[in-house]
Amino acid sequence: MKRLLTVLVADLGGAAAFLAAQNFPYSTEAWAGCDEQARPGVQWEDCRKRNLIMQGTDFSGANMARSDLSSSDLRQIKLGKADMQKANLTRASLMGAQAVDVNFTGVSGNRTDFSEGDFTNSVFLKAEISRANFKNSILSNVDLSKAELSRVNFNGADLSGVNFNYSSLARADLRNSKFDKPFSLKGAFLYRSRIEGLDLSNIEGLAEWQVEMACGDKDTKLPAGISRPQNWPCSAIY
Repeated sequence: MKRLLTVLVADLGGAAAFLAAQNFPYSTEAWAGCDEQARPGVQWEDCRKRNLIMQGTDFSGANMARSDLSSSDLRQIKLGKADMQKANLTRASLMGAQAVDVNFTGVSGNRTDFSEGDFTNSVFLKAEISRANFKNSILSNVDLSKAELSRVNFNGADLSGVNFNYSSLARADLRNSKFDKPFSLKGAFLYRSRIEGLDLSNIEGLAEWQVEMACGDKDTKLPAGISRPQNWPCSAIY
């Protein structure tokens, strides 16, 4: 038995050395932290937490950078000041999440449900969240620059002060969105973006080339100096 244990320990040490030599992204320290119970400030960096039910859990101040939370039930969770950099939230539900001042930089969230949540002052820089749902969410002062936002639903969301600069909003739905201060669209790609009924007269960075490819209507208001297209391009598509 003693000889068998010695061999096993040697094998484990060799495996750890091999992973280190290969620059394997998940350290043994990170794996150990993954066993911690869900709580405020939990250290779940690099952890795999897929398909879990964690509705209403308090993760305030947690470190979940690069963790895999795909397809998990995260409805009504508390994420204030958490680190979610490059986390995988694909097809997860964060409906009703309280996520103020959260770092979502580089997060993956295809078809993720962010609806009815509060994401005030959070950062989604370079996020990959196509087909995500932010319907009726609060996105005040959120950084969504350089992000992949194609087909994202912003219908009814509060977009006050949002930074959409250089993001792709192709076929995104901004109808019925609210904003008590302008958001910025400098360099944003608005191919078939839904802007019907919106007052964009004070929107920052909006150029005529963007408007020409977007989907407006008679009630869409544009900044001074930008001509209204003779025919909005989307009536026959949607």
